[in-house]
Amino acid sequence: MEEEHPNLQISKRAHLLDVLYHVFMPEFEEPTEITEAEEERGKEGEGSEYFCFPHDKENIKPENENSSDKPPLVEEISIPSVTKLSEVVGVKFSSTNGGTLNFGFDCKTVTLYLPTISLDVNTEVTLRNLVAYESCNASGPLVLTRYTELMNGIIDTAEDAKLLRERGIIVNRLKNDKDVANMWNGMSRSVKLTKVPFLDKVIQDVNKYYDSRWKVKAGKFIKAYIFRSWQFLSLLAAILLLLLVIFQTFCSVYSCSRIIHVPNLQ
Repeated sequence: MEEEHPNLQISKRAHLLDVLYHVFMPEFEEPTEITEAEEERGKEGEGSEYFCFPHDKENIKPENENSSDKPPLVEEISIPSVTKLSEVVGVKFSSTNGGTLNFGFDCKTVTLYLPTISLDVNTEVTLRNLVAYESCNASGPLVLTRYTELMNGIIDTAEDAKLLRERGIIVNRLKNDKDVANMWNGMSRSVKLTKVPFLDKVIQDVNKYYDSRWKVKAGKFIKAYIFRSWQFLSLLAAILLLLLVIFQTFCSVYSCSRIIHVPNLQ
């Protein structure tokens, strides 16, 4: 393993989970921007092409629920789903060969680059343990935690998972795409929102591009003004209808023709 990962330094690692974490999350360095070479799928990238968790569940330590004094948040990261990004504003998705720290958004090609991940029946429990370990021991940015938040934010439905699978970002060894969506959506129950500068920059760029499109602006305008006006008009119509019913009831009892004198126009 040390030959494949020369910077791993196994002898300095405290336990198996520490080794596993540093296999997939090398020492943090601010990654460089995505280059055009990433689009050439025929070239071999340096490092791991994707990270996979083949270990058995019984060999994984359970998550330490007391790893933080603060309760986990169930809120999601603020970013549109894969389907919205693709269908509404035409964002393309591409997998990267640069390891787990290789993220980027190219505004010129409107492409969101994400590292490839292989999912199997052991992935969720492994991710939860690695996230818990990172929150307890990492001295730098919680990159893996932020990554799970990002995936949780962009994957809402099986359709989102399907699109990422078709783009090679997700290698699905689960039963179906719905299981993939359920796995990522469930991760929000065990993580707290954190900050990682280079990942936050990617999220900010995606949101900025999404919000600048005319379709999104028109949708927000309709939701903010027309829908609110429609609610007001509905309330006004309900009040007028109530008044008419009251007036009709009053006339049926007291005979309005006797009270209201209508002049003869002939």
